Amino acid sequence: GEEEEIFEGCCSAVLATLRALTIRMSTHPPKFLILSGSLRADSDSRKVAVEAGRILASYGATVKLFDPKDLPLFSADVKDPNSIPKVKELRALTRWAEGMVWVSPEVHGNFSAVFKNQVDWMPLTEGALRPTQGKTLAVLQVNAGSQSFNTVNNLRVLGRWMRMVCIPNQSSIPKAYNEFNEDGSLKDSSLRNRVVDVVEELFKYTLLLRDQQPYLLARYGEKRAMQERHLKQTKSMASGAVLRSLVKPIILDVRSEKEVAAEKGGKKLAGSINVPLNVDGNPQSVHRTTAEEFRAKLREAGVALSQLSKEETAFIAHCTKGNTDYIGRGARAAALLRDMGFVSSYNGGSADEIRTALAS
Repeated sequence: GEEEEIFEGCCSAVLATLRALTIRMSTHPPKFLILSGSLRADSDSRKVAVEAGRILASYGATVKLFDPKDLPLFSADVKDPNSIPKVKELRALTRWAEGMVWVSPEVHGNFSAVFKNQVDWMPLTEGALRPTQGKTLAVLQVNAGSQSFNTVNNLRVLGRWMRMVCIPNQSSIPKAYNEFNEDGSLKDSSLRNRVVDVVEELFKYTLLLRDQQPYLLARYGEKRAMQERHLKQTKSMASGAVLRSLVKPIILDVRSEKEVAAEKGGKKLAGSINVPLNVDGNPQSVHRTTAEEFRAKLREAGVALSQLSKEETAFIAHCTKGNTDYIGRGARAAALLRDMGFVSSYNGGSADEIRTALAS
């Protein structure tokens, strides 16, 4: 059957989840960014960060360790963060990574200022992009004294604030200065075993979750805002110039069969596809057609959306009349198509109005 993408409102939550889990998994090496929280030449947190990187690399991952040296103190007064080379590097790595490892020493019961400064330079949003949202995270800490969990607990709070998926396992190494070999690697011990456990768990979670981001990160509030924006964009008829600029547009006649036969809004356009928008004859004021219902109607009419390019395919939808005080079916159909990613979808008004516009 036709492969379908997963989008909010497409089906029941159970079915949507099962469909998402059947998406073919990517096979490229997972990409990890590792941050450590000290500038000290013989930094224990950096040693653990390097150890975590070695382990990940042994699994086949691609690993990059960010050096916080020369990263300036965060300031909201900086108008163009990308004008600072070290900030630009960190932000590029943040976008590149599919998962992260955070390692910080515990300083006065919390993560270090050096570590927090790196996260402060990571934006929650860059335009429409959320660079850290949905990415996996493992947290580890090193202690100069007895074992503590203050830092890993607070790193979890910080990770959640950055909208990351923090794995359940974590590591805290007491008296870390006693746990390294002369070459800087961790001694073979139960503490190193825990580091391996954490890193292995992160690797597995990343493989399982990285391809599920479009489904897992679909937020109801953002979807509603997007739908309202699309309706606002398509409420008015597109200009004749816009319609004439479209390359081989697919014209969707969303009138009922009865309206088409009665030529309400004009005679059926040659080559147009009749896809009545209303479900079971109910007007939109009674039942507003969902994206899934419209997708099913399109499929029945022979329009396989999964086989069309969202960037290159153009749609013109129309009903019986153009600009109205209410949101007409042509506008709703075009908005639904935009909701599904077809950005070049327009309200053509009526058959007669499209005919006139294209003939001009």
